Amino acid sequence: MSFEAMKYGPLGDAVEAAMPHTEADPVGVLAAALSLFSAALGGKVSMTGTGRPIAVWTTLVGRSALGGKGAALRAAGAALAPSIGSFLDLRTRSGVSSGPSLVNMLYEWEQDTLATEQGADGRGLIVEQEWAGPLRRARSCKTFSQELRKAWDGERISNRTKVAYEVVEKPLLGFHSHITPGEWNKYLSASDALGGTYNRLLPVLVKLSKTLPYSHVPRFEENEELTAAYQWACAKPRRMQLTQDAGERWDELRALIIERMERTPESISCYMERSAEQVIRVAATLTAAQKKTKVSVAAIDAAWAFVQYSMTSVEKLVSEAESATTSVKNVKPLPDFIREVLTRYGGEASSTLMLRALGTRTNAAGLKAAVGEMDDVEAVKGDGARNPGTKYRFVSEGETAPAAEAVAPAGSPADTVTGPSRPGRRSVPDTPEPKVRKAVPSQRKATRAPRRVRAMSELI
Repeated sequence: MSFEAMKYGPLGDAVEAAMPHTEADPVGVLAAALSLFSAALGGKVSMTGTGRPIAVWTTLVGRSALGGKGAALRAAGAALAPSIGSFLDLRTRSGVSSGPSLVNMLYEWEQDTLATEQGADGRGLIVEQEWAGPLRRARSCKTFSQELRKAWDGERISNRTKVAYEVVEKPLLGFHSHITPGEWNKYLSASDALGGTYNRLLPVLVKLSKTLPYSHVPRFEENEELTAAYQWACAKPRRMQLTQDAGERWDELRALIIERMERTPESISCYMERSAEQVIRVAATLTAAQKKTKVSVAAIDAAWAFVQYSMTSVEKLVSEAESATTSVKNVKPLPDFIREVLTRYGGEASSTLMLRALGTRTNAAGLKAAVGEMDDVEAVKGDGARNPGTKYRFVSEGETAPAAEAVAPAGSPADTVTGPSRPGRRSVPDTPEPKVRKAVPSQRKATRAPRRVRAMSELI
């Protein structure tokens, strides 16, 4: 899907106006703008009926220096700064990688604003431009994924410390992060995705859209409609709802999403489980930027174009990760190497030459075992001082390789010599059975133990 299909309302106009002054991917700039603007609307704008937040969490996935992830965030921040700059300056954090730190951050923001005229304000925004580090640290915290999921859902999160019990009834959290494809495959585990943590994010593959000359001076102008929309949202609580036509269109899209998930492997479809709700959240954010509470079909379609782009990004990311993991280099079997070495040396080679040519592929024991299972190669022992050691050669036509001699364990019937059998009698080995020595040391230990026990009992 192209950016033109996603561009809608003042937010889309602000992104389009910023594009001449950035090298970033326009879809990446839109993704960052959606996260920043929806975070600023936290607690001000929500969905009718459910009361769920409209926060849009996005992740830009691109190669370092080629994806333009930082450029996208800078462009979105510069375009929105005149409208929501104070919120971004005061409520943006990074480095959050544990459940307790997440709860504490939102809890303290609420407590610090309880006595203000506007009342408690727990809005917050996490921006991780190097998300791999927090992801690595988050592995040691069992509650981080759980609290993150609850925060996206707008459900109660809590943390008990030595001095207080911190509770946030309605988390108001925005989230935006950057990661490379390699780090995505390394740190975003399938179990977390199946558990629902990362299907709350909208991953977006990005790349540079162009290169600007060194002399270029970027200029980002205020979008007055966005400024007015933010003031409109802060004036009083706004409840968003879909028009009847938009609701019917969303029903169609939800059916398409379910159908796509059914024909997609679970390792990919688990990232799409909340795509239908993501469409509503993106559409509600785009509509709130218009100072409207009725979500139209056009807003739904623009949101669907963005979410569909994210779904395609996930398919590519996970498919490439699975391909890199499951692709196994075709290794030639050891017998084929043995035949190649013998052919190189004219059909016969000493054990030393064979091992030298095979290198680290096997050792002397492995070579002997492999040849023992081959029908066209045999091992021949040397005939004395003139031809010491073992040689390996191809079996001549009409010959068969000698069967390997079975080595029986010591004391087995194969090691015994039996005399002539008599009628009605069983053959008895001539060698006497070895005598079994009694375990005298163990008897001593057995006699000492009771004495120590008695001594301890007397002390007690």
